[in-house]
Parts: sequence; C-alpha cells; structure tokens
Amino acid sequence: MKHLIFSLLIFACTALSHVNAQSVNNKPLLDVSIKTFTANLPNDIQLQQAQGIYPAVRQAESRYLPSYLKLILEESNLWGAVRLLPDEDTGAELQISATINSSDGSQLELAVVATDATGRIWADKIYTGSAVDSVSLNQPLLGTDPFLYMYLNISNDLTAMAATLSAAQISEIKTVAMLQYAASLAPEVFSPYLSRDEFGLYSLARLPADNDPFLLRVQEIREHEYVFIDVVDEQYENFFVAIKPVYDLWRRYRREQQASEMDKINREAQQGNDLRQGSYMSLLESYNNFRWARMQDQYLDEISVGFTNEILPTDITLEDSLYHLSGTLDEQYQEWRSILQELWLLDSP
Repeated sequence: MKHLIFSLLIFACTALSHVNAQSVNNKPLLDVSIKTFTANLPNDIQLQQAQGIYPAVRQAESRYLPSYLKLILEESNLWGAVRLLPDEDTGAELQISATINSSDGSQLELAVVATDATGRIWADKIYTGSAVDSVSLNQPLLGTDPFLYMYLNISNDLTAMAATLSAAQISEIKTVAMLQYAASLAPEVFSPYLSRDEFGLYSLARLPADNDPFLLRVQEIREHEYVFIDVVDEQYENFFVAIKPVYDLWRRYRREQQASEMDKINREAQQGNDLRQGSYMSLLESYNNFRWARMQDQYLDEISVGFTNEILPTDITLEDSLYHLSGTLDEQYQEWRSILQELWLLDSP
C-alpha cells in the first residue's frame, strides 16, 4: 500500500511539474542559491536528549538536506544554475534558506523561506513530511529518500510561483540581482541604480550602459566567485554521496525503533508481564538500542569531521596568482569574498 501511495504522489507531483513547465517556457531561467540549513540545535544537552536530537546527525543534516533539495531542483530542469553555499548569496536571483524544526527519521519539518532579488517572497512556509519507504532503480540518489514527496512539494510551489511571473519580471529579477552584487562591491557606484519602496521591494531606478567598465569588471569578479563556488559544490556533493548510505540506515533504524517502542507499549497495556523478566528484557533492549544509536552517531560524526578535513586547504589560481584558502568551508568562503573585494579595489576602473 505504501508503495502505491508513493507512486501516486510521484505521478501527481510530476504531472504538476509538467503543467508548470509549460507556463515557464520561453522565459529566462532564474539561478537558485541555497544556503546550508540552520541546524536549530539546542545548546542544552538535556534539551537535546529530551527532543531526541543527535548533535552529529543534526549537523550533518544541515548540509545533507539542502544537497537533496538542490538535486530535486536540478532534476526539474526548470531553473538555471542551482548552487549550495555556506552563506547567503549577495547576488542571488532566488535565495532559499530553511531551518530544521524537527527530524527524527519518521517526521521531517522544515521552515522554508524563498525570496528573489527584488524582495518578493516566493515561499515562507512550514513543510512537514512523513516517511514513505520507496525504491527506485532509475534514480538511486533521488528516488529512495523517504521524504521525496515533501521536497517535490517545495519544488512545485516554487515552480508555480515562477509561472505567475512574466518574462519581463524575471529579467528584472536577474538584473536587480547583478546590481545588488555590484553594490556589495561598490555601493557608491551601483546603489543609485536601485530603488526601494516602503515595503522593502527593490526595482530598477535606471540601468548602466552595457559597456560600462565598472559593470564589466563586476561581471568578471562574479565569474571569479563562481570558480570557488564550483569547489564548494563538489565538496557538498562528495559529502552527500558519502553520508547517504549511513544516514538512510540511521533514519530507517529510528523508524523501526519508534515502531518497536509503540508495539511494546501496546503489548504491555493489553496483557500483564512478569515484572522481573520484563524489567530485564526492557533494560537489555534499551541498552542495545542505545549502543546501536551511539555507533551511528559516532559514524556520522566521523563523516562530518572528514568533510571538514577534506576541504583543508583549497588552492585556487586567479589572474596568474595562487590563493591558499584555509579553515572551515564557511571561513574559506568568507576569505574568498574578501579576496574578490580586494581585487575589485585594486583593479577597478
């Protein structure tokens, strides 16, 4: 039955994507920037335990879950470049961020916010999904996630919003995004090109000339930024592929554990138990569950540490200069943006 329901959900969501695809044809494709999700991890250890949160798992999820959303959006073929970044993109055409409200293997809840460069809100919504076991031979990475249909709902909501915009509006979003990026480098030069109304929405006040040397330099700097983003993207993809098998196993175990605990409660409520035997079996079961969960927690933690180690360091050649980036991925990203800022100040017209 679950497989049938899952198949119907996929069919319905895929059909909706095709309908929306017809509406966005012949329009420019927006690039999408996804920020790694907010882990929403309580600092208090007792609170973590009370909520059933494994810190290593939640930290891994903050990178794994947006990686999966990226794959879903890319698979739809309705967007331009889809990029996953450790921070918000100052020149994002469509920026997506999310907070992990809860994730226990059986239920997943994300607070998703999507905003385009003009400030128009595309989504500000809580998405909740229940795990549905599935098997896909055609898409081993996409079709086996128990929350696939929830991600398809996110994708379809964004596609439906895109379908309501005209080609002119989408072109304006792309132009405003470029000028916002330019303003982050040289606010005194590019801020006058943008206006902002009382609702906080941006629009074009005027346009620079196509051959404006400042604009051409900004576009060049932007292309340099994409060089590092490609490095970032590869690291996230490697992390996603490495962690998927153990993460799938961990979520499956959590679902089985919850089902087992519920069955145990029901059995104890329906029939009496020998107290001594019940206490011993209960303790043994709890110990085995704890031991298994700790092993998985440590394995995920090792993968997360491995992910950090793999990105140390990064060497990038730019305009005949070799730049050596060190630190975490977040730190490298900030360092790279500082380098580009200095490059703008040194070489701008």
